[in-house]
Amino acid sequence: MSESPVFIAVHVGAGYLSRQNEMSYRTACARACKKAMLLLKKNGCSRDAVAAAIQSLEDDPITNAGYGSNLTFDGKVQCDASLMCGQEGDFGAVGAVAGLKNPILAARKMVEESSKGLLTCGRIPPMLLVGKGAFEWARDRDMPIVKENALVTDASVKTYLRHMQILASDPESPVDYGHDTVGAICIDAQGNIAAGVSSGGISLKSSGRVGEAAIYGSGCWAENPTNSSPGVACSTSGTGEQIMRTQFTSKCASRVLIQEDLQCAMNEAIEKDFLKSPFLRMYDEKSMGIITIKVEKGTSTRIEFWYAHVTESMGIGCMSGSSKAPKTFISRKSSKETMVSSGWLVT
Repeated sequence: MSESPVFIAVHVGAGYLSRQNEMSYRTACARACKKAMLLLKKNGCSRDAVAAAIQSLEDDPITNAGYGSNLTFDGKVQCDASLMCGQEGDFGAVGAVAGLKNPILAARKMVEESSKGLLTCGRIPPMLLVGKGAFEWARDRDMPIVKENALVTDASVKTYLRHMQILASDPESPVDYGHDTVGAICIDAQGNIAAGVSSGGISLKSSGRVGEAAIYGSGCWAENPTNSSPGVACSTSGTGEQIMRTQFTSKCASRVLIQEDLQCAMNEAIEKDFLKSPFLRMYDEKSMGIITIKVEKGTSTRIEFWYAHVTESMGIGCMSGSSKAPKTFISRKSSKETMVSSGWLVT
């Protein structure tokens, strides 16, 4: 069987990405794409490439994932992450976990272990672990452990103090609490698809809160193509409660698989399953962004890439096996637009 073309795409979240930090966001995306592509060109699998890209983004303090994450109401870092493989639908996630340098590596390890089947005595391997249980599970498997305050940056403390001051002085004032979850989607040379996501969550969140980045069908989705059906990978960012309420990511993936036109599928998903969802009537503002690939098998593999967001901006990077360098950009929505929705044929 001929090899599939390889492709990686990443995002640094949908929300408000300041123009002042634009080059930092783009540099983070480029670095993540390069690290994933190094693996893919060495015949690495999509699972490992997605984990490597997200690990790179977690280590960059410009993102709200891993090092530099938003702080909880009591000033702590608690992270969510998940990863899904399209070959068998294996999924692994950690939620509200502290003390892990790279939460995505724990999610990756969970996917790896679940792919081996049942545990001893017929026990079911976990798909999602949270809090102390997630930390201990990862520690027992030699995941990188750090002191809880090691993931706190000066910038995250500054943001925390500013938000606490606003909360104390003007509790009715609207605040951007940051929804810039990071994520990646990928196809490897074997034609296997994977997707992942990682987040420090919204600023001033309640301790123990778990967002979409750890929830099945909410943060990411991946399905391999078959001879009769296309494949799809999605990674989503935004307000976790809104994404979970609408089950947007899995619904979007379903539309992509059913509809021939990727742009129509994406636009309909955003319009019908998110913006006009009856489950979001209580929200004055809605926040969501997504990157997607659609893969079709034939005499050659056809890959389409698409991104969309209803937020002011979204940071994106992507790279194919034939690219000399990653393509990175900050997509920005004008005040007159309901959404930005765009993409292109990769191969």
